[in-house]
Amino acid sequence: MAVQAGEMRERAAVYREEPVTDENNETDYVYQPLRTIWANVTPTSGRTAELPGEAERAEITHKVTIREASLPEICRGMYFVVRGLRLDVLYWYPIYNRRGWLEIFCRMVQGEVQADGA
Repeated sequence: MAVQAGEMRERAAVYREEPVTDENNETDYVYQPLRTIWANVTPTSGRTAELPGEAERAEITHKVTIREASLPEICRGMYFVVRGLRLDVLYWYPIYNRRGWLEIFCRMVQGEVQADGA
């Protein structure tokens, strides 16, 4: 079923990885806000995995449908924030039977333990 412009009900903040040079002339990459766009966000699949220490991780895949003109340059170094949830970009492709629309598949990971303990 095709997405209509009226179904773009979610405000998605877009963040992109940008190089930043510090005082030691070293380059680091930091996510910077790029823009806020309208999107249609649909969960598509999910799975859980057991982690050591009786912890569990949930990984949910979402499909984010946007107008191509709202985000002309897209890359894997981006993520969306929709309703406080971070959606990391996995891959994308145009909707071939409807010009001007993109489907972006994203991953939301919950409960993952970071290396620094956060």
